[in-house]
Amino acid sequence: MSPLHASGMAPHFTMKCNTLKNPVTCILPRKGVSNIPDSNAIFHLLNCLHMRWAQIITTLAWMLFFFPSNAQSGLLGEYFNGTNFDKKIMSRVDSKIDFTWDRVPPTAGMNASDYSIRWTGRLLAPKSGKYVFSARVDDGIRVWVNGNRIIDAWGPHDMGAYSGSVMLEANKTYDLKVEYYNGIYEGEIQLLWVMPEASGASARPVEAKYFSQPGTGKPAVPTPKPSVTKPEKKPEKKKNPPKKTTPPKPKPTEPAATKPATETPKPQPPPVVTPEMKAQQRALELKYIYFVKSKDIILPDSKATLDDWVTFLKQKPDATIDIAGHTDDLGNDEKNQVLSEQRAQIVADYLIAHGLDKSRIRTKGYGGTKPIYVNPATENERALNRRVEIRAKM
Repeated sequence: MSPLHASGMAPHFTMKCNTLKNPVTCILPRKGVSNIPDSNAIFHLLNCLHMRWAQIITTLAWMLFFFPSNAQSGLLGEYFNGTNFDKKIMSRVDSKIDFTWDRVPPTAGMNASDYSIRWTGRLLAPKSGKYVFSARVDDGIRVWVNGNRIIDAWGPHDMGAYSGSVMLEANKTYDLKVEYYNGIYEGEIQLLWVMPEASGASARPVEAKYFSQPGTGKPAVPTPKPSVTKPEKKPEKKKNPPKKTTPPKPKPTEPAATKPATETPKPQPPPVVTPEMKAQQRALELKYIYFVKSKDIILPDSKATLDDWVTFLKQKPDATIDIAGHTDDLGNDEKNQVLSEQRAQIVADYLIAHGLDKSRIRTKGYGGTKPIYVNPATENERALNRRVEIRAKM
């Protein structure tokens, strides 16, 4: 299309179309003058322009399809059966972490309870300063920001609230990892935060616009395999016929020296259990390991008892160790059973970490079926029901 001209004639412009033999010139009318090109030619030209726009729109659509953006919003959620990421069922991108599953599975193919989920991605900090993260969860949760664990509440909890803080810089993205598990019945998890300069404000769910997935890199260019060239065969030299040689006379062999017979080690007698050791064992078995209410956290005073058990059991390497977990008889029976098993396992892990062989240890949970004090009982009496018992058998 040529620019407007005004010298020698009225202002005009020229339009070209590949399907027309001659360009179409349109003369802008002056006062009293009307010089308009053929109407069929104008219609055909406008139709060509419409087709050109359709081609442009189609090209843009293909560009968006073949050249996606480098980042995807949301967090990658990996869903597992089992409370310790045992069997992976599926992966998907979740826009936020705010879920409630009331005795229903998070997705098809998963358990309605006894499952775990891991979310990973990037977190954008809109401001600089201290961020306070919190979580409402049933049962356990762990949160890492930029590689730092800021929330660690990995245990059975009935809709507990937990928090942690970290310093972040504005307009930067940080690695984020959230791990969650549900033991029995309903599952619930909600990740919240309080931004800097908002002290006293209530925690709010982290919005989807602050989550992202790192972009996928370009496919690797295959490296060409080095060509293998076979070495040229050298012409074989003519071999001279072997000379006749007289075989050497064999030397007389000396008789092999006989090794002295090794004595079979005699079995060592079992360690002697003295009356003092029996008395010490009875005293230790009467000392129970106590826990915080509704949690799998050992009370500080009971750790001294565990250390005494470690010292004693190292003197009896052949003894089998039975560990029994108990809860009080309040609340849900199935949750109490799970909690008692976890308490027994925590005590076993403590003994193993301090040098005792894992093969010696057996654990079992009894829930609230074997209380020391039955209802009606005071809170102090019920606290004694939340215990782990240790027995050593020769």
